[in-house]
Amino acid sequence: MASNLTVKDIMQKDVKTAENNTVVKDVIALMNKYDKDAILVIQSGKPTGIITVKDILIRAVEAEVPLKTVIARMVYTNPLVVIDQNATLKEAAELMQHWNIKHLPAVDKAGALVGLIDHIQIVHADPKLIPIFEYTRRK
Repeated sequence: MASNLTVKDIMQKDVKTAENNTVVKDVIALMNKYDKDAILVIQSGKPTGIITVKDILIRAVEAEVPLKTVIARMVYTNPLVVIDQNATLKEAAELMQHWNIKHLPAVDKAGALVGLIDHIQIVHADPKLIPIFEYTRRK
């Protein structure tokens, strides 16, 4: 049964977002307030990038850039890999493996953001896909 699940079936629909010009300090506040490790960056309702905790650590903190002077589009991961909300979980897992990512925004036919899925949600929904996510293990 799990193999019939689609991204839409298990995706997080209440995705926390920030605009391209949001100050990174405010993005961190969003992450903290909602206990998220990734925030989608949008422009005109469409996802343009994603900011993860790792992005902030590598592109802002390590570079010793004051967080109140950096905006989202300066540190987000781009180009953004997205998936259609009707794709299967296996398709999502394989796409994440190919791009070596852990978060995958889901979009509708018009390209508008409708959800977010991560590797943990996928393996909880379909444990047979665990081998695909071997790349996420730290070495």
